[in-house]
Parts: sequence; C-alpha cells; structure tokens
Amino acid sequence: MRTRRIAAVGVAAALVLGGCSSDSEPDEKTKASDAVAVPKGFDVPAGVTLTPGGTKLAQGKPASVVQQVGDRAASAVTVTVARVKKGSMKDFQFFSLDAETKRSTPFYVTVKVKNEGPAGLGGAAVPIFAHDDSNTQLPANDIVGTFKPCPRSTLPKSFLPGASANLCLVYLLPRGRKLVSIDLQPGSAKDAVTWQP
Repeated sequence: MRTRRIAAVGVAAALVLGGCSSDSEPDEKTKASDAVAVPKGFDVPAGVTLTPGGTKLAQGKPASVVQQVGDRAASAVTVTVARVKKGSMKDFQFFSLDAETKRSTPFYVTVKVKNEGPAGLGGAAVPIFAHDDSNTQLPANDIVGTFKPCPRSTLPKSFLPGASANLCLVYLLPRGRKLVSIDLQPGSAKDAVTWQP
C-alpha cells in the first residue's frame, strides 16, 4: 500500500492530508464474507452482531465492528454514516494550502458512533476512509482548532461502554477524483464495510 502525505497549516487550525491506494482493483462482485475479524481473546458483547467485511450499506444503516486501539484497548462499536455533504474550499480560506490542495473537493461526513464495550475508547480516531474512483482510500484530515463546518473528528476524551457520539469527518479529494464510498475499515481491506454516498 502506497502512502501520500501533505501538511497544510492554517491561521486558526492545522490540517494534515494523506492517502493510500491499492495496487489491485477491487472485485465488484465481492460479497460480504461470513467470517468476521475478531481479535484473539475478544468476547463480543451480548446483543451485538458484528457486520461481515464486504457489506455495502445505504446511508443511515448501522454497522458493528471491533475497533482496536494499539495494544491497549479493543471494543465493539456501532457506526452509522448519517450524512455525506459536499463542501466548499471557501471554508478553508484561513488555511495556508498549497496550489494542489486548493483545487481539492471537500466532503463532510457525519457519523454516529456507539461504544458497545467492553473497553473505553476515549480520544480514539474511528478508522473511516473516503474511497475515490482511483481506488485510493483517504483518511479523515486532522484539523486542530475550531472548524465550524465540521467540528469534531475524534471521540470524546471519555468514551466508555454505552456512550454515543456524533462526529464530523473532513476529506479533501484531489482534483478530478470522485467519491465512491465511505469505508469503515477496522482491519485489512477485506474487513471494510462501505456506505454509498
């Protein structure tokens, strides 16, 4: 997997861009696998059904996966992509961006996350990517400071089992590329659950 990273600093915030692409094209006929990736020793909480990798969902439909944060924590989370909104580069007028980034197309993705347990996930970033038509997965841009069009990209500092949060993730797609899906990828590419914009 190739990785591309660009840094851009704004007057009131900092923005980091990046992306990774696969050398092989995805199989359009791939269906959801019956196997679900679960870390060794992890017990799925009662009442939670994990969503198989490869599942394709409409906006507003939830998916449950296991999110692992390094070696310190693993918890089941239920994620719902509630809205995908095309933004405007005018929203970034106070950022110092290079010429290429200024030609990007911003998307703001609103997601709902519920911690199903058993571990706390405070401050963690949910592994959600924008997948474009060049088969590149773009991570959410890391914005430090206040960004009114899309204010919160990480989970609260305290995010214990049973807690829920609404996040807004910012993605800048390079000029000429189209958004194909929003991918929740807790492990490898085969584990990804996707929502169509």
